[in-house]
Amino acid sequence: MGKLIKIVLGLLLVCVILIAAGGALLSAFVDPNDYKAEIEQAALDQGGIELKIGGDINWSVFPRLSLAVDNIDVRFPEQPSLAHLQQAQISVRVMELLSGNVQMNSIIIEGLNLDLAKNKAGQVNWQSSANSEAAKSSVTQESNPAKPAPTASGTSLKVDIESVQVISGTVNYSDEQTAQRFQLNNINLKTGRITNNELFPFSLSLNAKQLQNGKQVMEAATQFDGQILLDLNKQQYQLKDFIGELNIQNSTNLQVQFKTNANIDLITRQLIVDNWNAEVANLHLNGKLTIANLDTLDMSGTVTAAPFALNPLLATLGQAPVQTSDSAVLKNIGLISTFSGNADAINTSSLTIKLDDTSFDGNAGINLKTSRITLKLAGNSINLDRYLPAAEEQTATTEKVANSSSSATGERYSKEEIIPIEPLQSLNLDAAISLKSATYQKFKMSNIDLAVDANNGIVKAKRINVDMYGGIIRNSVTLDARKKPLKITTKKSVSGLQIGDLLTDLAGEAQLTGTLSTKANVTSYGQSVHSIVNSMNGTANITVLNGVVKGINVAQELCQTINNLSAAGSVKPAKTVDQSTPFAKMGGNFNIKKGVISNKDLGVRLDAMNIKGKGAVNLPKALIDYQLALIIEENLFKKTCPVNNRLEGVEWPMRCKGSFDLEPTQLCKPDAKAIRNILKKAITSKIKDELSTKVQDKLKDKLGGDDAVKGLLKGLFK
Repeated sequence: MGKLIKIVLGLLLVCVILIAAGGALLSAFVDPNDYKAEIEQAALDQGGIELKIGGDINWSVFPRLSLAVDNIDVRFPEQPSLAHLQQAQISVRVMELLSGNVQMNSIIIEGLNLDLAKNKAGQVNWQSSANSEAAKSSVTQESNPAKPAPTASGTSLKVDIESVQVISGTVNYSDEQTAQRFQLNNINLKTGRITNNELFPFSLSLNAKQLQNGKQVMEAATQFDGQILLDLNKQQYQLKDFIGELNIQNSTNLQVQFKTNANIDLITRQLIVDNWNAEVANLHLNGKLTIANLDTLDMSGTVTAAPFALNPLLATLGQAPVQTSDSAVLKNIGLISTFSGNADAINTSSLTIKLDDTSFDGNAGINLKTSRITLKLAGNSINLDRYLPAAEEQTATTEKVANSSSSATGERYSKEEIIPIEPLQSLNLDAAISLKSATYQKFKMSNIDLAVDANNGIVKAKRINVDMYGGIIRNSVTLDARKKPLKITTKKSVSGLQIGDLLTDLAGEAQLTGTLSTKANVTSYGQSVHSIVNSMNGTANITVLNGVVKGINVAQELCQTINNLSAAGSVKPAKTVDQSTPFAKMGGNFNIKKGVISNKDLGVRLDAMNIKGKGAVNLPKALIDYQLALIIEENLFKKTCPVNNRLEGVEWPMRCKGSFDLEPTQLCKPDAKAIRNILKKAITSKIKDELSTKVQDKLKDKLGGDDAVKGLLKGLFK
């Protein structure tokens, strides 16, 4: 048995000697540079690529199988250059390789330059045009591969690589269709000794640039460091203590830091990121991620944003700070989310957003195939006045907009398009936001409910609902952006709104009280204020019940005016009464056509009189033309300002006509001519009555008796 072992060992020794001698002789007498042309032709015949070896090929067979090449260029036929390699070196120990192990010296790849390009026709240089159909067929076949699930290898593969180095690599990608270009320069990778089941360090750095139409829009420098553990037999890989830094140089210098640990198992197709952290200025993010299936990307995880202040973050990003009326807001913003999804969609099952004193809870999601976004949030309360621009900024902005719109065109309504149609056409959204209470410009609101559905160019604000000041407001708006001009359809409904309470909160006092109810259906077209105003069509109804107009007693003023203009009847000095005008009902129905609001049944029921009206308000021309009629229904002024009973039921006309720019006292004036005629008729009637009475008295004395007088008068008028 011992002799047999010696014989076997001797044979093995002879084999080793022969292999070593053969390798030495092969490397000594065979020069691979003599076969450059054959190698290049084989690459073209078998791979369909043009290979150009510009430098020397150096190799050895024993004791290491090593290869070194210089200056290699690669391209597909009739395509721009794809890649250039300045130098590459690789060396493998032959005896370890024969025993099933891989032991290498350093792998060095220097000066790799990869150029990827797409022309205006959509053709790419990393695919042969002659083999495009075959490539497409190959992709189709590989899209649904019938491959068995990976399993752990039965043999133990040992790897021992001294190090891997990539020096001064470059990757360029240009797209003529989008006029974009991306550059990755100074790619440098260095690892420690790579062995199976042992952590080894690595370091990767590179610079990146993005250009649009030849102009640089972004530049960044990155540095990645960490440790990697490889279990090639179980196909399990671990990333530990990974630290990444990204320095973005644009209008400002932005530094992003990232830390994480990760495990990937190619047998079970799982990826687990235990805990990742990212920092951008004062924004700190962390979370977890589990991908249960790498093929379908079934995933779950969490994302948390620690409370942060917005303006310091904006300053770091090179953006202007948000100026608010309350400097204490936007300093406590946070987010907590739990999500799940796959390659088609990602959804948050739990989403909490913190905005200072306001909390929103709900869920959100995105369909990655259709880009449809879903959002549902419910909040407690918010004071929006705190987030409005500062008073000075708001005033300056308002004046700037007003001056630019009027001075540029000389028209009342700007023709500048304020509603962009392209974003509306691409918007794919289903959102609903509710709040228990809110304050906006001192208006107190409750039960706010907003819902928007946008798809295929139609944006429906299905619900714009709010309860305020005892009233119920239910509105909806639809924007049809499928084609120009933009179509805007609005439906409004208000019931039970207490005007007095609203005005008190707004101005500190209420000159008008009452219960407001209104309905309106209006359609308009366009993207500018000018086009919207000039194309308005629809109907509206307004009713105010049981109200009071404070500061003026319309009936008292009318009575006094009548008595001042006429001496008819018994005139007594007017007594001082409450300076207010109570009314039972005010309102009317309105038609809107091309921005002109017309009305024929305006009515106001006061205690002592009624007001009727008809006319039109021309919004495009900013003109009003209304005819009002004040009617004394019954003489309720007897105690304070009695008028002649003959004036009861008479319509006292008033005309409101002119531009919106006129003062109300100049806009609305009594119809003096009509009033003179009314007074003239009243005086004439009174004189006739007085003359008739006197004549009757005289005739009565002459003829004796009422019957004779009546008979005579009757005969005179036959």
